[in-house]
Amino acid sequence: MSDTDVRGATVDDRALMVLAARRYYVDDASKVQIADELGVSRFKVARLLEQARATGVVTITIHADGLQHPALAARVRDHLGLTDVTVVEAGDDPDAVRRHVGEAAAEILGSTLRAGEVLGLAWGRTLTAMSAAMPPLPRVDVVQLTGAIGTDLDESPVEVVRRVALRSGGTARPLFAPLVVDDPRTAQALRRQPDVAAALRMYDDVTTAVVSVGSWAPPDSQLLRTIGDDERDALLAAGVRAEVASLLVSDDGHLVAPHFQDRCLTIGFEQMRAIPRIVAAAGGAQKALAVAAIVRAGLCTELVTDRALAEALLELPSPATDRPRA
Repeated sequence: MSDTDVRGATVDDRALMVLAARRYYVDDASKVQIADELGVSRFKVARLLEQARATGVVTITIHADGLQHPALAARVRDHLGLTDVTVVEAGDDPDAVRRHVGEAAAEILGSTLRAGEVLGLAWGRTLTAMSAAMPPLPRVDVVQLTGAIGTDLDESPVEVVRRVALRSGGTARPLFAPLVVDDPRTAQALRRQPDVAAALRMYDDVTTAVVSVGSWAPPDSQLLRTIGDDERDALLAAGVRAEVASLLVSDDGHLVAPHFQDRCLTIGFEQMRAIPRIVAAAGGAQKALAVAAIVRAGLCTELVTDRALAEALLELPSPATDRPRA
């Protein structure tokens, strides 16, 4: 009599399960072939395969990362009142989420941008992933919408603009300046520099902008991590929920602490709202409240996101939008 293992199957049956499963799932053999090889009926093979899955001898993992969910996207689009939404499967790893969302945004730009447009790009790790995956583009001019934070050249907004411009053959207008400086006078002086001033003058001509979304509560923002504790606490107390291109907004979509922008090299709040098309690329359920806030602020007309954030957005009240149309 055969011994019985902890899963309730005999050792002989477990060996048959493994053999049948390997031949069926790995070698792609038919049940009839396996039955002949093992000297059992094909019905026995079917039971062995079923038991192999039930007892954990065989586990199946579906790799769906990058797969789009059109039906879910349509629900989110209607819920948020946006022009378009794209939702991709991206898993749980933050780097993978940024990569898949960035790749989806790159694909969308490749199929929708038209020659002669002015493309404005903010900064962030998702946009870095987007720029690395960018397909060939029609000839568009590309301008940087914010100064830079940090010293990582690969994630610099200057590098993002350079990569995208190379894919289009258009002109690149980088912003060789920090995003945040110590005081408004320094910011004003930098804005008068010829290269900086040339970029700032292009902001009124931007037809499509692509932005990332920073969440301040819960915290998931590169900008949030770069400012001092006292200033961070004061801004949070003032009601900052989200940030786009260093524009700080509250849950109800109002600009918070406009004095902070006086120290920033960035596009203005009303300038951003006046852009006909603003594509926000963001992933992760923790950014749901932040995305809702920027929608209310009129800083997003389209969204590229992952399934986790899409489902979290559907659990929130539908944000009212009063975005002025050009």
